[in-house]
Amino acid sequence: MQRRLATLLPLLAIAATRASAESDSFQQCESRNADVAIVACTMLIDTGRSDSMMLASIITQRGDAYAHKFDFEHAIKDYNHAIKLNPTHVVALVGRGIAHANRLNFELAIKDYDHAIKFKPDYAKAFYYRGLAKFGLCEIDGADEDIAKARELDPHVGD
Repeated sequence: MQRRLATLLPLLAIAATRASAESDSFQQCESRNADVAIVACTMLIDTGRSDSMMLASIITQRGDAYAHKFDFEHAIKDYNHAIKLNPTHVVALVGRGIAHANRLNFELAIKDYDHAIKFKPDYAKAFYYRGLAKFGLCEIDGADEDIAKARELDPHVGD
């Protein structure tokens, strides 16, 4: 009995260490430091232990980190992957829309915001960013309507 316990204790310690490391990686994946987030999210992705919904969220987090570094090409790739895993992932849709808008591709951005609104009609950020994209296309009336709707849903959106 003691022999089995002696054999199991190191295995349990390794498992606990891995669980702690994964927990740290989840926290770091949400870091405001983009470089830290990218490394941590990549580690979580590479483990292959997440279900498709969780994986889509992790990939979206990494996409957000790339976007914060103005690396919109990598951000869009991550958002595409996340949306492929979860087509109704509104955060990934809006993130990809913002990345497209930052590349001055307002038409694609608006399509992403439209999809996000379809899946979550009360998502103020989708209306707000769609309004900004419409401003980019000089569609002033539509832009004003979207910004007003966004502020109706969340008075602090865009602050």
